[in-house]
Amino acid sequence: MVKRGVISLIIVSILIGLIPIVLASDISVWQGQYYTGTTFNTGTYEFNFTLYDAKVGGGRAIPTQLL
Repeated sequence: MVKRGVISLIIVSILIGLIPIVLASDISVWQGQYYTGTTFNTGTYEFNFTLYDAKVGGGRAIPTQLL
């Protein structure tokens, strides 16, 4: 009985270790207002973002073909 509990605890610990941890610094969220000069813009706009795999000298994290 105790052996089962220990094995279950080990399995649960391993599974928890497999859960990816996302830090707040890894997430970018843009919430704001779009201005041209001092004029607030309304309507629908298309924005294009590029994701790089390093802060300096990195390549595209997502190949252009997938975009």
